[in-house]
Amino acid sequence: MKKKTVGALILAAGAAATLAAAATPGVSSILTKAAERPVSGITWTAEQFASADAMAEKGLAEAVRRCMAKAGYDYTPASAGQEKVDLKNAIGFNTLTVEDARASGYSVTKPRGPGEPAPDSDLGKLFADPGFQKALHGGEPQEENMVQSSSGTGMLAGGCTGEGITAIYANANDYMRATGLAYNSVLVATQAAVEDPGIQAAVNGWKDCMSTTAFPYSTPGEAVSAGLAAGGQKELKIAVTDATCRESTGFDAKLNTVLDKYLTTRMQELDSEVAAVQQIRREASARAAAMMG
Repeated sequence: MKKKTVGALILAAGAAATLAAAATPGVSSILTKAAERPVSGITWTAEQFASADAMAEKGLAEAVRRCMAKAGYDYTPASAGQEKVDLKNAIGFNTLTVEDARASGYSVTKPRGPGEPAPDSDLGKLFADPGFQKALHGGEPQEENMVQSSSGTGMLAGGCTGEGITAIYANANDYMRATGLAYNSVLVATQAAVEDPGIQAAVNGWKDCMSTTAFPYSTPGEAVSAGLAAGGQKELKIAVTDATCRESTGFDAKLNTVLDKYLTTRMQELDSEVAAVQQIRREASARAAAMMG
């Protein structure tokens, strides 16, 4: 048995990359228009749709681990799906509560999720092993292991990757629909929301609050950068001040109000896709639960 490794595995090409609007389900225009009658709170509904199912992703990781163990590799992949999506990230902001700021400064704003391993790391060396890659993704030629989704994107789905996907999601197309494509399909709305004047109004209110403190930054991003650069107790002080101003000015609520305008339109466009994805996830979750006992 080779050395045990727990690391990231990006199973779907669409899970981390924004797809072109024409390649995502239900798109009627390049950027989504604001609804005349926004549904309050629909941003939360969109975030649930954009988030992968936790049980299904856990089962997928376990299915791949078992397959790789048979091939002689003790390897457990991290989830490629985004299980807790915060769509404020897509318009350039991270959620920061006073409680989180006091506990750990800006740690919640740091990048998370799977990524490319360092070449000289144990994981990087493992990924450079042709035998490992063959077991994980299938042999050459690579084209024979590439599966195209119904929306035009693709992923490597041979080897243990394909075996795990089939065991939990039944097929690669459904896997991509329930993970990366679901997330990408709401981004035409968030991209449109970026231009909404309500965002600048929220930032201006926050800025006015910060101007009365020891940290008169112009934007939350500027505060985050300064805090991370400072580190230590100063980072905590900046983060708590930042979070306190966000809370007192209703910053997050104002951003969600903006997002609601565009996501109301987008979620109506995606109505049939949402139902299909929910069914895929229910079935995948049930298979995962049965597999893991």
